[in-house]
Amino acid sequence: MRNEDSKLLESTKLELIKSVRHISDFEGIVREALENKGGELWVELQRTLFHLNNKLMTKGYSLGVGGASEEWKIRDVIEKVEKDILVSYVSPAELTDAEEFVSWLKIKISEHRVNSHPLFSYFDNDDISKEEMRYFLSNYRVNMQRFHLHVAAYSLVVPFEMREELYENLHDEFGEGDFTKAHPNLFEPLMDHFGGALEEDWNPETFNLLNTKMNLCWFADGLAFGLGGMGALELSIPAQQKRILANLRRRGLSEKLVEFFVVHCELDEAHGDGWFAAGIPYLKSVEDFNDTYTGAMRMLEARAGVYDGIMAGIESNRKELEEINASISAVDSELNTAN
Repeated sequence: MRNEDSKLLESTKLELIKSVRHISDFEGIVREALENKGGELWVELQRTLFHLNNKLMTKGYSLGVGGASEEWKIRDVIEKVEKDILVSYVSPAELTDAEEFVSWLKIKISEHRVNSHPLFSYFDNDDISKEEMRYFLSNYRVNMQRFHLHVAAYSLVVPFEMREELYENLHDEFGEGDFTKAHPNLFEPLMDHFGGALEEDWNPETFNLLNTKMNLCWFADGLAFGLGGMGALELSIPAQQKRILANLRRRGLSEKLVEFFVVHCELDEAHGDGWFAAGIPYLKSVEDFNDTYTGAMRMLEARAGVYDGIMAGIESNRKELEEINASISAVDSELNTAN
């Protein structure tokens, strides 16, 4: 295929993802996108799905409105292909008791790469500039702002008794009765301190995490996927946030400015334990175990992907600055030689 034809084909695929007028052609392109994570098609797919999800969270399900049925078809196709190509997570055959399974799963969660991501060495070594911190927080904010919506949506499809734990979680998310301390409100002063969030900061990996949360909590078949995903997310977050918090404190920020991270270091592990404890009575089969395991690993990999994207962005910007500085040095050297 000629290079021009190849470019035209890729352009056509991108436009199809953006418009999705030909649903019959869509599945093949989705498969190509998901099998080539990080590629141009994957990036556009995540962006498109993010905007659909954001629209749903701000305007509702839009039933009976023009285009609504196409949006549901889009979601259905993407999730079917995602599940089809997903790594199969199977718990050990000897695990037949739900409590034993959850104990085993917590170990797998603690061993996931998200907990030892190299991005955090930047925080540990104080090797992250103010602008890089702003970029990190801007991407972090995308999912943080909407976290409570996933808890609320998931609570609609779980048994009545399990909702007690989820509503306790929501109570904490909203400041335990003090709305000024609702977690999105705690985050904003810190975000503003570093210069505020810009939409241009947001990476496709950040969109992918939100899209994954939507698929596991709003649209999953049964409670196991959301239980694994959200439980794993809550359990793993404190270890990561402690390293961010330590860096912020070494910068000399006030306790008021870092309160968001203080609160999460204190609460999230208990939330994770609570999610799994509440869900144990409803894990009744090996299939439930495997779905919970799959949800956990899928969510953690999406979270690790956010860190991959941020780290790649930081390294790319650093390389660009190095090249600019090298060019400036070269020009200065030539001028000095000429003089």
